[in-house]
This record gives sequence, structure tokens and C-alpha cells, in this order.
Amino acid sequence: MKVIRPSGTHEEPRGVIGGHEVSRETTGSSNLFMGIFRLPPGARSRPHYHANCESACYMLSGRMRIRWGERLENEVELGRGDMLWVPPHETHVLENVSQSDPAEYVVARDSPTEDAVEVPWAE
Repeated sequence: MKVIRPSGTHEEPRGVIGGHEVSRETTGSSNLFMGIFRLPPGARSRPHYHANCESACYMLSGRMRIRWGERLENEVELGRGDMLWVPPHETHVLENVSQSDPAEYVVARDSPTEDAVEVPWAE
């Protein structure tokens, strides 16, 4: 067992702010990732997908618009308490719909790493 306590934040390559996490890097996990993330007010992630894993998102606070599809043609808005399932290889973008409040959420994946691949052609 290992306890992971808050220890600051870091920017993820896809444009969101990461917090503490359970991952291969922090615990030696072989097939589980869980982390807390924040999207600043008005911010947007870069288009990306997670190659070899399913993801589940649980909204802690704020509101976030998720756009997905080959050309980001679909969208849904999430608020506190909402959950979202994302299949492998689903290109998506996260957008904070508030200009004043951050959106905070927990992500769990059946992979011990972030496994994110940026998709610049989706914009």
C-alpha cells in the first residue's frame, strides 16, 4: 500500500493542470491510473486521445464542455457530480465554460500512465 498526498501541481503536455496521482511513476501500479486535474477558467486542452485505455471522469467542481469526434463535432457539458466514460482512441478536447472558476475532476484509467496522444489535425 502507498498513500499519495497532495504535493503541488504540474502542467500536462495536453494543456491541463495535474495534481497528485496513483500511477506507475508514483506507486509502481501495473494497470491503474487515477489523478486529480484542474482546467483553469476559460482554458481549453489540446485535442488528444488515450491510445490503449478506457477513461472515466468524475467532476468535483465547476463546469466543463467536452467535444469529441474526428473533427470534434460532438459535445456534452459536465457539472459537479457528473461522470463521463471515454473509450480508447476517442479524440476529445476539454473546455472550461467559466471565465472565473476552475473545473476540477478526477480521472481513472485502466493503464498505469497518462497514455495521451495529441491530435493537432482535429482543430
